[in-house]
Amino acid sequence: MIQTVGSDAPTYHPTPMARFGLNPHQQPMWRIVFADSVKRLIGGHWPDGNEEYRLARVYTGPGAKGKWVLESWISAFEHTGCTAEEYPIKFQANGCVTTIQNEPYPYDGTYVERHIFAGEPTGVEELIAKWIRERDIGWAERRRMRQEVIDYTAQKTQESERYRLRDAQPDPNGLMMLGKQKSGLRPAKDFNLPGPGFRQVQGA
Repeated sequence: MIQTVGSDAPTYHPTPMARFGLNPHQQPMWRIVFADSVKRLIGGHWPDGNEEYRLARVYTGPGAKGKWVLESWISAFEHTGCTAEEYPIKFQANGCVTTIQNEPYPYDGTYVERHIFAGEPTGVEELIAKWIRERDIGWAERRRMRQEVIDYTAQKTQESERYRLRDAQPDPNGLMMLGKQKSGLRPAKDFNLPGPGFRQVQGA
C-alpha cells in the first residue's frame, strides 16, 4: 500500500539542464532541485502500527535545509547494487512482517546528491565537468591504483624480511662465527693463570 503525503514533485531551479545529457528515460542526467521539496517513498513499520510506504523528505539535515542541490541520475542497479529479484531479500525493512523494503525498487533509477550550493547555483558546468573527469578514471584505473598500493606494501614487507634474514646469516668475514666461538670460551680468570708479570719473573 502506498500512502501519498503531499507531492513528490520536486521544485526545479530554472537553469536548463538537458544540455548536460539525457538518461535512458529521456530525462536530464543532471538536475538542480530545492532540498526541502525532494521526497522519496520510504517503507517501514510506522509508529501508528502500519507497515507501508510513505513519502518522506530526502534532505533532513541542517546542511541542506533551504538550499539548492545538484543531483545526477544513476541506474537502479548502481543505486542498490543488486537486481530486482535480489532486492526484496537484501533490503527488507526492519520490523516488517509483510514484504516491505526500505524503498521500492527504483526501476527507473534515481537521483543522488552531488553538491549542495551555499546560495544561488553557480559554477554548474565546472562541477559537472569535475565529476565526469573523476568518473572517467574508470574501474580498471581505480583497480590499477589500488594494486599499486598493494604492490608497494608487499615490496616493503619483502625488503624488511630480506634484511632480517641477511642479518641472521654468518658474516662473510667470519666475524659472526668468531663471535659464536668466543661465546663458547670460558673466561681467563676461571683458569687461575699467572698475572701479567709472570714472564718477566721467569726471564730474570
